[in-house]
Amino acid sequence: MSAATTNLNIDERPGNFLGLIVAAATTIYLGILVARDAAGKAVPASDTPGLRVMGRAEHGATAAEVVQVKRGIFRYNNSATNALTAASVGKLCVVEDDNTVASTSTNKIVAGRVVEVDSDGVWVDTADIPISALPADTTTNGAAAGAADLAALKTESEAAGDTLRATIAALSA
Repeated sequence: MSAATTNLNIDERPGNFLGLIVAAATTIYLGILVARDAAGKAVPASDTPGLRVMGRAEHGATAAEVVQVKRGIFRYNNSATNALTAASVGKLCVVEDDNTVASTSTNKIVAGRVVEVDSDGVWVDTADIPISALPADTTTNGAAAGAADLAALKTESEAAGDTLRATIAALSA
């Protein structure tokens, strides 16, 4: 390739649409929250470790088909158990299931940022999903330098390595 020496007609598509291949043995229904699994395949959003919400399904699709996913602001059901309130506006909400969002959940799969909470549900901005939450640092500043013996140094070094690996995994999700 080389630099352009003439005008170009570059293809374009809206930046708020994604095409994802649907995972095996999976059905995606129109309107649900769609997540990407560890293999990069589309699955219905759920409170399952390793998922990353991508947006709303623009049509139904089944295994190996491509589903169009739109990022934007959509209204989903509010959790009956961990309901979001007006105080939640501006905060992140998590997935309870493929059409319900909550203030908290077991695995804390982020659905997006709360834009509004009304009597019909929660308006969620699925385009405003930050990088996966980074893990807590389990090391103690200065512990390696102050280690009394090799075993203590090994323990602190392993903790630092675990934190680094988890951080890289979260950034790569």
